[in-house]
Amino acid sequence: MKRMLLLALVALVALAGAFYGSPYFTMNKIRAATMDEDTQALAAQIDLAQLRGSLGQQLHALFSAPEVADDISPDVIAPLLDTMLMPEGIVALMKLNDRYEKPIAKVSDISGRKRNAKPDYKLRYTAWDKVVVQRAHSKSHIGELTLTRDGLWRWKLVSVALPRNLLADA
Repeated sequence: MKRMLLLALVALVALAGAFYGSPYFTMNKIRAATMDEDTQALAAQIDLAQLRGSLGQQLHALFSAPEVADDISPDVIAPLLDTMLMPEGIVALMKLNDRYEKPIAKVSDISGRKRNAKPDYKLRYTAWDKVVVQRAHSKSHIGELTLTRDGLWRWKLVSVALPRNLLADA
């Protein structure tokens, strides 16, 4: 009886750990696909409709800013959004943080060789079905990713935070 209770408790703890850790597994898949520029693997981790809506809202906000509204027509948003959602555009979005923020280099020894080129991320739950992923040493929300639960174990990318000065740097 005690053995069955112990096994049930161990199984419950393992199940809870897998449930809690599932967005970490998805983020590792996204990171690997981005680093390898594997667009098919990356596309499998994305909810394209929600990502389109999120990026569309951000682009409308950027294009309606007073400093840009007179220079650029909002008619370019749809083609720009289509370009951003092409496989190559999605890989570029995932690497967005690298352009705006220099990552902290980790040095492994006196020779100055870099230890690991993979970026470090921190992940925080904002709800039981939503997590926000940000570069660990980031001081901004640029390139911040939002994942939502897709079923019980899977997660999908639904948002990438664009920088407010994206148009100024283009």
